[in-house]
Amino acid sequence: LQSMNTDIVSSQGTAISDALELSASFFDNPQTSKLVILVSDGEDHGSGSEEAAEEARKKGMKLITVGVGTEKGGPIPIKRNGVIESFKRDNDGEVVVTKLYPDALKRIAERTKGGYVYGGSTREVSEYVKNALENIEKTEFESKQVAEYQSQYQWFLGIAFVLLLLEIFLLERRTAWIRKLNLFNEKE
Repeated sequence: LQSMNTDIVSSQGTAISDALELSASFFDNPQTSKLVILVSDGEDHGSGSEEAAEEARKKGMKLITVGVGTEKGGPIPIKRNGVIESFKRDNDGEVVVTKLYPDALKRIAERTKGGYVYGGSTREVSEYVKNALENIEKTEFESKQVAEYQSQYQWFLGIAFVLLLLEIFLLERRTAWIRKLNLFNEKE
């Protein structure tokens, strides 16, 4: 995502097959799950988008297409700081009118066993993408097992203290009694 920007898209419109080929080049680990979100009106100025989708499927990519625009069509606004300055024009100076082709986007998504969602509601799109991400196969890159030990030395310290008290108080008396027996013929 860090390397993606609007400058890599041609000014002639959408070439979906080129976009799919470019997105495939970003996935270098064959063991990871690959989910591509294509935001488009479905109007394809290239060729072979369904074939490119089939190739993407073979590479393990799953495609979610988000349809933007209306089926009636409309001009493409050029905004600066959130304000519409003008509309996109073609090489002849005519205003470019684009319209949504949801069937094309659905076919492309179906080829990769992905899905289509209309982009008219941000909430619906985000929920759809969230569900897709939750249901995608997860790949573990690295795992660590951490053992947290709990100190148990207090038990042993307590037992040692009790034995020390026994030694000091009880065994001193016993030692004195044994010395009176003079078992080893010691001189006093």
